[in-house]
Amino acid sequence: MIIFWRLLFGHLLADFTFQTNAINRWKRKNIFGMLFHCAMHPFFYALLTYPYLSRPWIEWKDFSLNGWACVVLLFLGHWIEDEWRVFTIFRYHTPDNTLYFLWDQVIHATAIFAVAPLLQFSNPATRLIPEIWPVLGCLFVVATHMSGILIYFIEQDLFNKPFPDAFQKYAQILERLGFALCFMLPKNFWPLAALLWLMGMVSLRLKKWKSFSWTSLLLGSSIAGICGLTSRILYYK
Repeated sequence: MIIFWRLLFGHLLADFTFQTNAINRWKRKNIFGMLFHCAMHPFFYALLTYPYLSRPWIEWKDFSLNGWACVVLLFLGHWIEDEWRVFTIFRYHTPDNTLYFLWDQVIHATAIFAVAPLLQFSNPATRLIPEIWPVLGCLFVVATHMSGILIYFIEQDLFNKPFPDAFQKYAQILERLGFALCFMLPKNFWPLAALLWLMGMVSLRLKKWKSFSWTSLLLGSSIAGICGLTSRILYYK
């Protein structure tokens, strides 16, 4: 599971943290934007799994693929899936909604699971969470960037709201990041810090800041809180 969590962390970084609004628009306009976006994935995959790239990841009878080959397969699979998504949206007017977004992420996660070597759980090095840092990385990307995209799709489906501009996007990311980090504070400080931060989030909405919706408070703080609490349990266990 070492490689699986590192690959998943790399996927989340490339698909959310480092996919800016400009890159998202570019990839939907032409193939060069799509290739640039998809090429970010093998970069992070190779960077995070470098010590294991020369080892075999897939072995079946006399057939074997090492890490480098699997990274290339993931790149091709991601490109095909993203191109198909854009093609169906613009050609067949498939709704680019919450369900399509979640299904797209399930496809990517399944592809990562398929190529990541999953050995015997009796070996401590291959248990479910053999190292904490990539799991924490995944949780914080989900709490900050991925949840923001999910909130956008839900608000689009329910209220027909447009995609947030850069200021709105990153202001809400910082809001969720701060709330999640409250859970990582030592000893008994974290509940009070989390409560005060949550009160601040409510205050911004009472002041009717256009960047901060009540949907982002309810859903965003819930996701950030779950991710922050899970991170705390893993880190301080």
